[in-house]
Order: sequence, then structure tokens, then C-alpha cells
Amino acid sequence: MINLNQLKKYYTDSPLWMKSLYGLIPFDIRNGAEYRKWKNFLHQDISQEEYELLKLKETISYAYENTLYYKELFDRLHVSPYDINERKDLELLPTIDKDTVKANYKKLIVNTYPKKSSFYVTTGGSSGAPMKFLQSKNMWAKEVAFTMNHFEKNAFYTNMTKASFRGGEFDNLPKNIFWKPNPHACEIHFSPFHINDKTIQFYVDELNKRKIKYFQTYPSSIKFLIESMRKRNLTLDYQIDTIFLLSENITTDDINLIQSFFQCSVSSFFGHSERLIFASNYASDISSFEVDRRYGFFELLDNSQNSINNNESIGEMVGTSFDNYAMPLIRYKTNDMTSYLDSVNFIIHRIKGSRDYEFLSGKDGMKASLTALNMHSNIFKNVIKYQYVQSYPGHADLCMNVTNDFSEIDKKLILNALNKKAGHAITFEIKIVDNFILTHRGKFLNIVKKF
Repeated sequence: MINLNQLKKYYTDSPLWMKSLYGLIPFDIRNGAEYRKWKNFLHQDISQEEYELLKLKETISYAYENTLYYKELFDRLHVSPYDINERKDLELLPTIDKDTVKANYKKLIVNTYPKKSSFYVTTGGSSGAPMKFLQSKNMWAKEVAFTMNHFEKNAFYTNMTKASFRGGEFDNLPKNIFWKPNPHACEIHFSPFHINDKTIQFYVDELNKRKIKYFQTYPSSIKFLIESMRKRNLTLDYQIDTIFLLSENITTDDINLIQSFFQCSVSSFFGHSERLIFASNYASDISSFEVDRRYGFFELLDNSQNSINNNESIGEMVGTSFDNYAMPLIRYKTNDMTSYLDSVNFIIHRIKGSRDYEFLSGKDGMKASLTALNMHSNIFKNVIKYQYVQSYPGHADLCMNVTNDFSEIDKKLILNALNKKAGHAITFEIKIVDNFILTHRGKFLNIVKKF
């Protein structure tokens, strides 16, 4: 059986006519029975408090019985997984983080779970250290169901065409065409990498022609678009309904800029590659989010790893996975910070954390955000850590600390992937290094600009 990573590649490499045929299949059908199960579940009236405790106990016992890491951990601590029955009992267990996962990757995997029913996800991480996680295939359908449930609450439906400004491969585009149809997602996928003062007129003309009322975008991408439109004194000749912001943390200035420029509503939700926490903006208020307790187990911890149960105290978001039968994670620190607006009902303030966007400077004023450059594949498997260094716009050295298994094949795969995304705007060069450039306080930087 083909796994999700292979299916995604097959779809991406298919000709447009084949993608269009696939797109004609009704959304609920082509996303499978698992998706439909989750969609129906999300419309049921259940006690989220009772459900999350049942799922927590399921995850704890499953992890203990099926992974070497948690079997050894519980036995070493003399803790029985069957004694964890309520929220406070989790404090018997330590938190884990990206370093824990990297150091114990094989021990965290459920070896008896079929490989054909799992897939990997990757994230660059805030420290420049690439991360890989294994997830059971049902997690993808679950994620789509929760995302679409959020969209539908904001009057956006699957059959509505949207304009998407996010990462992807945009090599070999026709002249003055900086977008491509994506029938599967019912979207026109605009390149965030080609936006500049010279190309912006083509973007605006295409949007005015299609009059797409729903945008799905990284905050960094929509800011690039606004910046270029302002410089050329361009506007849309129709009214956008809603802009959905994805993947990056959002500032008050971002929201004010987008709302004032487009005079439309702005919506967002919190999600992440590890798929532990999902939170939709609360009551149409973009400054706060409501944690969905059906998705995963949410905790807010202070610097001493104590639970925060009051309003306003800032802490780190910590999650425990539900439904990941390939690699369950318990008390995983997300490196994202927030505080409760309403601790009783799990309403949190806007998330602040490591995923604030940064960008590389390309030629002709083009920009490439790190979020858009993130690789959801295994090409960084032999890279320990990396950092982009720019001495001038249009060129970037990807400085990497690598394992002994790193080869010329790895190098070519990474360069090829970067060039497909942003090779038109930036010339990339890989350099193997032992040390990275740090701030005067010793803080690691994802991007170093020397101009």
C-alpha cells in the first residue's frame, strides 16, 4: 500500500488534467472514510472534559505497552500507566522536547505498527535543527477534519475557490505567470517567492480577474503582497471576505495591517506539525483562541514545569497526542508561549513563540520566508543543524553541521528542493561548518544577514 508521502508526491508530479479529474471527486469522498468519521464526530455533542481524559488514558497505556521509551520511563520512575486517571496525575511524568525525540527516535516508534499505515512529517525547528516525527495515517484525516470544521465555522466551505499564498514548488512557471491551479485543495496557489515591485501587477490583475473572496496565507506572504501593492499604489477592485492566516505566529500589527488594507475579516487557528494541539480563534476574536480538547491533551506550564491554572500567567504550551498509533508523544513541549484568558474554558491569548517569521532577501526585492522554505520531507535526515547566511540579496549560504552519513546525494537533494521553491530569486550554496554565528549573548540565529 502506498503511504501518504508517496501519494503526495504522485499528485504533485501529475499533469494538470489528472489533478483536475481528481479534484472533481467530492471532497468528502476523496478524503476517505477516516475523514468522514472525524467530520461526523466533530458535529456530535459530547463532554470534551470526559473525552480528553478517556483519550489521555488510552494514549498513556498504549505508549507504555507499545514503545520501549515509555516502558523504560514508567518502570524507572516506578509509575504505573494505569494510575494516571486525571489531569494532575500527569505531573508524575517529565516533559519531553525536540532533543528528547531526536535522542530516542527509535525507542519512541511503535515497531509493531504497520509502516504502510504511517508517514513522517518534518519541521525545521527554531534552532535550525531539522526534526522528523512519525505519525499514523489517520492523523492526516483527523487534521483535515478539524481544519475544515474551523473553516466552516467561519463561513468557508470546501467547494469555494481560495487564493493560497504559502510554500510550494514554483520552478518552470510560464512567463509572467506566478501561480498554478491546485484542484485537490480547490485553490489557485500563488507563489509567495515571486512577489516584488515588478511582478505585483500580474498578481493583482489575476486576483481581479478571478475575484477570489477567500485567502489562505502565511502572515509573512500577505505582508509581502501588501508591501508591494502599496509601493505601486495598487488595489483590488472587489471585496475580499476572509483571510485565513496559517502556520506563523501573528502580531497585533499584522492583524491591523491586513484588516485596514483589505477591509475584511481575519481568521486563524493554532496547529503544528507534531499534531498535538489545535485551537481556533475564539468568538471571531483573532487575539484569542479556544483549545479543542478533542484533538489532544493541552497543558500550560511555567518555567518550573508546574501547571498554570490561573489567568494571565505566561507559560509554555505542552501537548500529549491523541490517536497517533505510530509514535505517541506525552507532555511534549512545543516552544510556544501563551497565557489563559479564561483558564476554566481553555481560552488562551494569542500565541507567542519560536515560529515568528524570518525571511531571506532575494534579487529584485523578492523575499522567501523560512516557513515557506520549510521542507516536509526526509532530505535533512543527515543534517544536525543549519543556518542561512546572506552577504547580499539574491545569494544565501546554507551552513550545515552534518552527520558522518551526509553525502553528495544529500547535498544535491537539498539544493534541488531549495531551487524548486526559490531558485529564481536566490542562489543557494551549501557549506559544511563546525560552528555557527551567534549573537553577542550566544543566541542562535536562523538567518544571519551581513548587509
